[in-house]
Amino acid sequence: MNVMKKIICLVFAVLYLFTLNSCREDGDWGNGNGSQFGFSIERDNNFIEKAVGETNQLKFNVQPSYDFESIKTSFKFTTSLNGTLKLNGELLTANQEYNFTTEENIFEYVGNVSGIHELKIVVKNEKGVSKEEVFSLPYSVSEFSHTYSGGTGSIYQGDETQYLMKIVPGSGQPSTGYQIKFETYSGQVKLNGVAVNLGTWYAINNIDSFTTSLQTNTSGQGKLTYSVKNSTLSKDYEIQQNIIAREIKIESMNFSPANISINSQITLTGIVKKSPVNANTTIQYKTWISSASNSNLNGIQSTNNTYTNYALGSNGSFLTTINALVAGTYTYNIQVKDEYGNESDVKSFDINVTAPIYFDDNVTTEGNIILKIPSPMGGWKVFQQSFSRKFKLISGGNATITAVKYELNYDLSTTTSSVHVTRTYNENIIPGTTVFEKNNDIWQTVGDQVAFLGGANLDVSNLTMKISGTASTGEVVEITFTPTGSIVVS
Repeated sequence: MNVMKKIICLVFAVLYLFTLNSCREDGDWGNGNGSQFGFSIERDNNFIEKAVGETNQLKFNVQPSYDFESIKTSFKFTTSLNGTLKLNGELLTANQEYNFTTEENIFEYVGNVSGIHELKIVVKNEKGVSKEEVFSLPYSVSEFSHTYSGGTGSIYQGDETQYLMKIVPGSGQPSTGYQIKFETYSGQVKLNGVAVNLGTWYAINNIDSFTTSLQTNTSGQGKLTYSVKNSTLSKDYEIQQNIIAREIKIESMNFSPANISINSQITLTGIVKKSPVNANTTIQYKTWISSASNSNLNGIQSTNNTYTNYALGSNGSFLTTINALVAGTYTYNIQVKDEYGNESDVKSFDINVTAPIYFDDNVTTEGNIILKIPSPMGGWKVFQQSFSRKFKLISGGNATITAVKYELNYDLSTTTSSVHVTRTYNENIIPGTTVFEKNNDIWQTVGDQVAFLGGANLDVSNLTMKISGTASTGEVVEITFTPTGSIVVS
C-alpha cells in the first residue's frame, strides 16, 4: 500500500512540474523587455518649441529580444491637437493600425495649431506584447517658420540627398536678412549646390526656395543639425537620416586547374556584385591561408590578409593568378571590400598542391636482388639473376611521368678478392603516364655476369637500390633503400 502511495505522489509531482513549466512558457508573453517576445523602444525625448507648421522628427527604433522579421509588429497613434504624422513619406491616419517594416524608424510630425501636442504611439506585436510611448511637442506662433521636403526615399551610402527648403515670415516680419549655419554632419553639406563649411553663417538669398544637399559614407542613423536666424531670432533645427549600408557580395569564386603542382599558377575567377549597382568598379580584396597540412601558411601566394586595390571587369568579373609554392593541402580564403568599407562574407575553399612527381608514402618501397653462381671451377663466376621492386610514383598537377630508372649497387668479396658492382636499368614509360606502380614485379637479368673472383667464402654486402622518377617538368625525385639479397648455387 505504501508503494502505491509513493507512485501516486510521484505521478502528481511530475504533472505539477509539467504544468508549471507550461505556464512559464505561456507567461513569456509579458510586456517586459526581458520576456521571450519583449521589446524596448529607443526614441528621442527632448524637443524644442517649433513654429506652427514646422516638422519634428522623432527617432523610434524597435529593439526586440526576438527575430524581428518573423513576428509582425504594428502601431497606432493619436494626437491631442491638430497635427499630421508621416512615416517614410506616407501620411498616417490616427487610430489606424500600420505594420513596421524595419526596426529603425523616423516619424515626422507637424503641428498645425499652437499648444503642446501629446502624440501617443502604441506598439504591439503578434505575441500580445505592447508598449505606449508619449511625445510632448510644443508649438507656437513665431516670427518665422521653416519647412523642408525631400529625403523620404531609401538613402544609401554615398547618395546625395537634396532637401527643398523655405522660410515663411510671420505677419509683419521682414522677408530679408535670413541666414543659415550648419552645425554638425558626418559628411558633405551643400547649400544651393555649393559645398559649405560647418559652423559658418551663410546668407539665404531666396527664402521661398533654397536647397540643402547631404552626402555621407557613414551608414546607420545620423543627423544634420543647423540653425536659421533673422536679425532678432535664431532657431535650431535638425534633419535625421537612416543611411542604408551598401552591400558587396562574392557571387561566385573558383580556382583552376583542379590538379595543382608546386611552381605552377592557380587562377582565381569569380563574380563580385555591388548592391545597389554603381559605376565605381574599384574594390579591394585580400587573400590568406587559414590552415595548412604542412603548417606552412605561406605555401600558396596570398596578400597575407592585407587588402589590395582591384578594378572589376564587365558584370563584376574578377580574375587574378597566384603561385603554388609548397606541396600541401590548404584552406584558402578571399574577402572583398567596397569603397565605403563594407565587407563581403569570406569565401573559402581547399586547394591541394602536389609536387610534379612524388612517391606515394602509403606504399612501402622495397626490393630484392638475386645472384647466381655455378659450382666453382677454380674461381667464382657471379651472375645477376634478377631483381624485384615495389613502389608507386605519382605525377602532380598537369605533369606526367616520363622516365623511371633503377640503380643497383653491391659489393662481392671472397677471402682473397672483392669487387663493387653497379647496374642501371630504365623502364619503358608510355607517354601520358601519371601513375607508375610496381608490386614486387621481377626484372629478369639472367646471363648478366657481374664478377669473376678467386678465393673462398663468396659474400654479398652493402646492397642499395635507388629508384629515380622524372616528370615532364624536368623535376626528378629519387629514393635509395636497402633491398634484400641472396646467392643461389646451381
